[in-house]
Amino acid sequence: MRKLEFLKISYILRKDRIQDNLVPVYLKLLLEGRKAYVSTGEKVKISDWDEKSGKFIGTTSLVNSKNEMLDRMRLEVINIYNELKSSEKDITVDVIRNQLAKGSNDTRKFLNECCEIYNSSFEKLVGIEIGKITFGRYATFAARIRDFISSTMRQKDILLTDIKYSFGIEYEHYLKTELKLHQNTLVKYIQYLNRVLDYCVKYEWLDKNVLFGYKCPVKETKREYLTQDELDRVMEKDINIDRLREVRDIFVFCCHTGYAYKDAAQLTPDHIGTGINGRKWIYTSRQKNDNVSNVPLLNTAMEIIEKYKDHPICMNKNTILPMKSNQKLNAYLRELADICSINKPMTMHIARHTFATTVLLSNGVSMEATSKMLGHSSLKTTQIYGKILETRVGAEMEMLSEKLAQSAKMEVKQKKAE
Repeated sequence: MRKLEFLKISYILRKDRIQDNLVPVYLKLLLEGRKAYVSTGEKVKISDWDEKSGKFIGTTSLVNSKNEMLDRMRLEVINIYNELKSSEKDITVDVIRNQLAKGSNDTRKFLNECCEIYNSSFEKLVGIEIGKITFGRYATFAARIRDFISSTMRQKDILLTDIKYSFGIEYEHYLKTELKLHQNTLVKYIQYLNRVLDYCVKYEWLDKNVLFGYKCPVKETKREYLTQDELDRVMEKDINIDRLREVRDIFVFCCHTGYAYKDAAQLTPDHIGTGINGRKWIYTSRQKNDNVSNVPLLNTAMEIIEKYKDHPICMNKNTILPMKSNQKLNAYLRELADICSINKPMTMHIARHTFATTVLLSNGVSMEATSKMLGHSSLKTTQIYGKILETRVGAEMEMLSEKLAQSAKMEVKQKKAE
């Protein structure tokens, strides 16, 4: 029986395939004079490669991760070779290469691939568990991960098993420095990555999510809203320009219903019904997340609906308000702020914040009821408005303190007079 030569394994650069100064790294198999090459999926600059050791040069976490991947791939080849040897099957470099490819296809998953699988599975839940707008962001989230792997890591994809905690650190740095995302937007991208990795653990493509517990703090943003005095100024202002008068009414309507621009633009007479208390209600759900957002119509909002029921735009489009584009509305609102002497960046979204703070919470409406009317998915979101009111509560308590002090002084005077 002919003695089998020992398998030789090495990593080489395929310099004949250089592109953009990057050379693909291949696994080279040599057995009984025959060669086979297997792509590692990695590319490298020639200056960043040690030909003698067949490894990437450097000590960064990214370089270490890549070298670990090469070691695992080498070990996998050795295991395949030993299994073939013990089973006394014919061993050739082509058989080993095919077995390696088969093992990769069966067990190894890549991050971009998993993002596609994750998105496809959640696409079926649109309208059931998630809204169209929310799902629309999933494609953007996945694209940013793909761009990061391509531009920063210089490879098409990354094995799930090659993802280290440092991957999250470098991805966050990329989102901040290259894409210049706002901190709170960046948090959403990291959350998506974590959800995908949790999904991979659930389907046993990954032993654990190495980014579990990765902290990316949310930056508390200032939510502007109109005070009662400012809202009264807008409502009572005598306006002679038709377009500004219409925009004022649309804004005031949203201040008394809490609807965002997209939701207000979709409202039709069919959305109005009579509630159990005999008051007119708007029955609908938010465009953003499909959460139910039923709102009882206050007198101010009802008067505006009546005012525009015969407006040409409302009649032609079957809407309850003569809506314009969000861009135009916001531009006109800046004019309105000027003539009403309001030094705040008035936008349609400020109307929603005003409804939550000035109209509801400031007048004793519960956090739970406010959350329902705003169509929030979580009470935590509504509680942000509660924090906004803390400064207002503080100011009102100061006023109360002064009144109590004045009352105490009056009592002392009365007692002395007696």
